[in-house]
Amino acid sequence: MTNLQILTIVIALGTSFLAVPTGVLLNNTRLNDVKEVLAAKVAAGDAELRLQIERNRAELSASVADLRVLIEKNHSEMLLKLVDMDNRLTRIENERRIVG
Repeated sequence: MTNLQILTIVIALGTSFLAVPTGVLLNNTRLNDVKEVLAAKVAAGDAELRLQIERNRAELSASVADLRVLIEKNHSEMLLKLVDMDNRLTRIENERRIVG
């Protein structure tokens, strides 16, 4: 083998050897960029999700409060009707005792 052939083989192998680590480093840099972008998007999505959860929780609390007021109102009305029915039954029972 001549020196020129050896030099050609060394240059070819050296170029290939340098191309692989260079490609790995560039690919690693791109992967790090993608990782940073994804991390930022996940953080933004997480913050938005937490905000939406807090809004929904506030709306739910307001709805529960309204529902409690409605239940208390219906309960009071139902008690009034029961008292009225009890009064009517008592009156009917008393009239029956007088007649019978």
